[in-house]
Amino acid sequence: MKDSDQILRILEEQVRSYSRLYDLLKGEKKAIISFDPLAVETLAKEKDNLVLQLRLLEEERKRLADEFFGDTEGGQSISDLHSITGNKRFLDLRSQLLSLMQGIGELNEVNRLLIERASLHLRVSSVFLQTFDVKASPSRTISREA
Repeated sequence: MKDSDQILRILEEQVRSYSRLYDLLKGEKKAIISFDPLAVETLAKEKDNLVLQLRLLEEERKRLADEFFGDTEGGQSISDLHSITGNKRFLDLRSQLLSLMQGIGELNEVNRLLIERASLHLRVSSVFLQTFDVKASPSRTISREA
């Protein structure tokens, strides 16, 4: 039997990385709600770096799985690894990955909707201010009292 410990380590690292991505998306949601563009920008950069890391981990996982199964076409799943090795850790990691992916998908959708609403709010506010012939510029601030 071939060694599956390396695949387990990659899967565990993927779980940790997807958990960090989930946390970043929760932070992004808070930043969007509080209209904090600097925080959104910072989180976007962190997400980009993390997504790149996740892609590299996925490529390594696929390479190791192909090596383990002795094929180059892929198509073998985490469940197949459990079937061959009998190691229940594979099923636990699969379950964690599925839960994280579902949560990430849901948070991504919520954040997308929040960004769309914030953009709409900004456009409507801009049109409203233009009716008073107020031109907003980065160097000029508008007082609430005006």
